[in-house]
Amino acid sequence: MQITAVDCHLMTTAMGVPALGTDIAHWTCAVVEVKTDAGVNGLGECYAGLSAPEAVRSLAALYGELLVGEDPRRVGFLYEKMKSKCLFWGKAGLPLAVVGTIENALWDIKGKAMDVPVYELLGGRSHDRIKVYASGGLSSDLEVTKDELQGYVDRGFKAVKVRVWDTPEHDERKLRLAREVLGDDVELMVDAVMGHNPRPWSAKDALRRARVMEELGVRWFEEPCGNTDYAGYAYVREHTSVPIAGGESAVGVADFERFFEAGSLDIAQPDPAHSGGIIETLRIATMARARGVKVAYHSWGAAPCLWANYHVGFADPSCEYLEFPTHGLPFIDAMTVEPFDLIDGYFKAPTAPGLGVCLPSELIEQYPYQPHTGFWT
Repeated sequence: MQITAVDCHLMTTAMGVPALGTDIAHWTCAVVEVKTDAGVNGLGECYAGLSAPEAVRSLAALYGELLVGEDPRRVGFLYEKMKSKCLFWGKAGLPLAVVGTIENALWDIKGKAMDVPVYELLGGRSHDRIKVYASGGLSSDLEVTKDELQGYVDRGFKAVKVRVWDTPEHDERKLRLAREVLGDDVELMVDAVMGHNPRPWSAKDALRRARVMEELGVRWFEEPCGNTDYAGYAYVREHTSVPIAGGESAVGVADFERFFEAGSLDIAQPDPAHSGGIIETLRIATMARARGVKVAYHSWGAAPCLWANYHVGFADPSCEYLEFPTHGLPFIDAMTVEPFDLIDGYFKAPTAPGLGVCLPSELIEQYPYQPHTGFWT
């Protein structure tokens, strides 16, 4: 089996701003497809397609030149081959994220070729099922939030994450409302989304919100400070009993090491669709656990992103949660081989070969790429 091409498909969908409560009007999904002469193709997704789709496509084409003619089943070898070619100019950030995206597609091919789910290639299944949390709560409108959260309860979710980024008074009202709607039997996570906020909170601003979270029994407080404010994270962590989570915007072991060295995290959140692929994510998770830091894999994209994280989660004996984004992207259900069935608040281990994802040609036609409609517009 040999690789014949590496293609990057960009698909854009309108998001419906009022429903999301954010300024993201369009979402571009960057899916890399690795093709082989055996007709077995693999898919990976780069989360940065949301903000830099054409850069993702260019880098995928560059790395693709290294892979044509290679055996796609030599995943570790090809990962290191790609990574070695960008050490001078891209040890982390987008170059490594795209390398990882292609690597995820190689795992997809290998799983399909061997007729096994990817987690079987990562040490085997460690769980029959894992608790999944609904990841939403984006709206600033409290009535919208109330209806949204009640919907999660009605659907059977046992854990829910909401976002806060407003005034302290508004954030407190939102959190108290969330606890009231969810009740005491549903876990509540809180994400401040300061990792890519151009004007992030100071540690003291974050700590003010944390006081309310302590009272409400919040499971974790995510991204309380700017993405390189490692000391700020550590300060908040030292002064609150709420576990501190973060790292979703970090790429590679070296980026995460800064968090660990500063004592910034109780919970690390790597993501194979952004952190540098499945191999790098497993290295990050091992490093985290060696330092007493737990891991909760981040998932906020389309199906190839979610399933890459889920397969790592099902292979990881320590994984307690899976994140299910409720942003409504059409690229989730349409690209998933098996349905996302929620049973008593849990997802069962997938059984489809590879990552369990597909790319219908009609999907590419239905959602053509729209330039200049990304994260910055």
